[in-house]
Amino acid sequence: MLIPKLKSLKNENDLEKLTKLAIEAAISSDWKQAEKINKKIVSISEHDVEALNRLARAQVCEGNLKRAEKTYKRVLELDPYNIIAKKNQEKLNTMPKTNGRENVNGNTNGHDFTNGSLSNYFLFEPGKTKIIQLLNLAPPSTIARLNCGEKLSMTLKKHTICVASENGTYLGALPDDLSHKLLSYINGGNKYDVYVKYSTAKKLTVFIREIERSPKFENQPSFQTSA
Repeated sequence: MLIPKLKSLKNENDLEKLTKLAIEAAISSDWKQAEKINKKIVSISEHDVEALNRLARAQVCEGNLKRAEKTYKRVLELDPYNIIAKKNQEKLNTMPKTNGRENVNGNTNGHDFTNGSLSNYFLFEPGKTKIIQLLNLAPPSTIARLNCGEKLSMTLKKHTICVASENGTYLGALPDDLSHKLLSYINGGNKYDVYVKYSTAKKLTVFIREIERSPKFENQPSFQTSA
């Protein structure tokens, strides 16, 4: 979808329309445009915490972490109990900054930060970690709100494992073969953490880490180490 440039919205004051365009920009991973549109919204409605949270996320994905910190701080001044702002501000506080921008390598539009402290989230350990693309995804508008490094949760079903945000919003499901294997391990006492590794409007890749291995599986790795 072609998203109108901000200059064509210079005299646009319809907040509903601007909000829709801001969400479309995020879904398309057009973070520069998302930042501009959300700034426009905030200029009209300075107490719009949802627009401020979207603005901060766009700033993160553009690599402007110091600006994002200030924006999240503004959200918390308006809404001290805002879960999104609190969680992301805490995450940003653990990330090193260089000249106002995160030291990243690769395409920030996909918010796949691989350097800095986020590398600790994704440290590969043979047999204990796995990167996997989820299936049966939630709508793009839901996936577009995710941040790299965001902790997720797993919901165990009879024959599959679903992945959700920490507030319980469904995001997608693990492939059947991996679900069956992990169901056995989890029911046997293993424990795992799951994080967002990479997300676009149509793709969500997660990083799974074994954090505790049951004595029952003492010599049995959670994931195959071969390529």
